[in-house]
Amino acid sequence: MSGWDDPETVAYYEAFCAGHSRYVQANRSLIAHARLESGMRVLDLAAGTGRTTEAALPSLGPDGRVVSVEPFAAMRKEGIRRIADDRVAWRATLPHANESFDRVLCGAAIWQLEPIAETLRSLARLLRIGGALCFNIPALYLQEPDQPGGGADPMLLELPARLIASSDRHPLAQPPADQAATPLRRGSIRSWLSAAGLRGQSWSFRVRLTQEAYGAWLKIPVLTEMMLAGLPPMERARRIDLALQSVDRASWKWERWRGWTAWKHERCA
Repeated sequence: MSGWDDPETVAYYEAFCAGHSRYVQANRSLIAHARLESGMRVLDLAAGTGRTTEAALPSLGPDGRVVSVEPFAAMRKEGIRRIADDRVAWRATLPHANESFDRVLCGAAIWQLEPIAETLRSLARLLRIGGALCFNIPALYLQEPDQPGGGADPMLLELPARLIASSDRHPLAQPPADQAATPLRRGSIRSWLSAAGLRGQSWSFRVRLTQEAYGAWLKIPVLTEMMLAGLPPMERARRIDLALQSVDRASWKWERWRGWTAWKHERCA
């Protein structure tokens, strides 16, 4: 497996997005808090297959523009295929510092862009005065526990436990593949934004994450690299489906997300 730069990863990611609303809701909240306006120039960092870009376009009008930056070729290729819009330009790397944007968006990815403090400083330098950086993070990745939902497994703990039990690997000693290697806190995010010359406004929302959606999300191969490494994606999916048969499929939990809209009021060094 080659992480996110793999066609099979892209296929399972797109299957999850097509069948479940987790990222739809995350992007809807992100765009609402970004306060986009017609004609703005927007940078979408870690654009993936273009889900955040897609959510932003209706607010930008015919003269708005999005530069979608996605380093992984497999994800970028799918994004180019999905979004046939002349307002969108795709890139593998960040623009040069002499370019500037009204908004920089990062949907469901900022914690993977380590070192995060340096990433925030780089993004701040790309913002125009009066512009804003807007991103979101699942609260669990900030060491904030989710709240119970309903069913026999209201915290959705049984499915990963059964997958771990079926493997000879012990992933609990390491963070999941899509989490930051260094534990995050809300306080650290605030400090890094301030050091980057940005004034952050925090917000939150929550989604109803079902057992079915959780299982489909875990089928994205990169997310089970710690517990099912060495197995091809189809076999991982088969094991997840098998484990789903032995848990309460009607269970669900509340998943809280934290977000920041961070404004640039003066030139950054």
